[in-house]
Amino acid sequence: MGKYDLGIDIGGTFIKYALVDKNYDIALKWNVPTEKFKTKDQLYDYIYSNSRELEAVCNIGISAPGLIDADSNVKSYAAPNLRIMYGTNINHEISKRSGKKVATINDAKAAGLCELKMGNAKGTDSSAFLIIGTGTGGCICNREGVIYGKDSFAGEFHHLPFIDLRDNSIKRQGDYCSMIALLQIYNSKTWEKESLKYGREIIKKYLKGHAIAQEAVEEWTDNITVQIITLAVFYNPEVICIGGGISEEEWFLDILREKFQNTMVEYFEETKPITTEIKRCKYNNDANILGAILNTKF
Repeated sequence: MGKYDLGIDIGGTFIKYALVDKNYDIALKWNVPTEKFKTKDQLYDYIYSNSRELEAVCNIGISAPGLIDADSNVKSYAAPNLRIMYGTNINHEISKRSGKKVATINDAKAAGLCELKMGNAKGTDSSAFLIIGTGTGGCICNREGVIYGKDSFAGEFHHLPFIDLRDNSIKRQGDYCSMIALLQIYNSKTWEKESLKYGREIIKKYLKGHAIAQEAVEEWTDNITVQIITLAVFYNPEVICIGGGISEEEWFLDILREKFQNTMVEYFEETKPITTEIKRCKYNNDANILGAILNTKF
């Protein structure tokens, strides 16, 4: 019996690995760049070949982007470097190479499972998780674990619809709430010759009092607040945990909490029927890995 489980977090830019002991302490972490391959076998060979210490590993837990069902079938395209994964079964591909038990879960669902079992949603009967990155990933849980839904689409908050009354088109909320959305909002408001490329550049300007950056962050956090209220209304969980790198900024969580409370007072005409709490994800950087490991236990 191995003394570790191996966690693999497949991302569009990097593939992260970690050896995790029975107490869910990480003994070793490493990563490799995500490369684009012509065939799925080349990609899975690459993922497997960068594993370490397999003789000491019992189970392999994997998190990956895109729509992944409970049987580890990849049912949507994800990042450009990973499009070749579409239509494959991750458990089968890694298990036949490693000889280990493998369990795979969507990356946002992995983060949610980690927070439910070990983090800031532990002990709750209902919880939701909004992960803000290049898109807005998500997950909903009950006390037992992740809720998948009929087509494994439950918690895909990026795709929550709304109608843009300017042209009566149906839009996705996530396109207005992600870090890419912040960039688009800022760049649409500025006369600078070169557009900014990273959300963190705008955050730095915002914290220094830059007027356009503050206006952009104000609009962006308004959009996120609408998405949070949507989650609170349709599921009414005890807690909504916010993840992604930006969630580590205390001012950001403070803004969302204040806007959430103030907007609900206006929206529900001061009756305040919803008492859902807004928290950050406790295991932000390691949540995907730890959630993937936890998924091997169910």
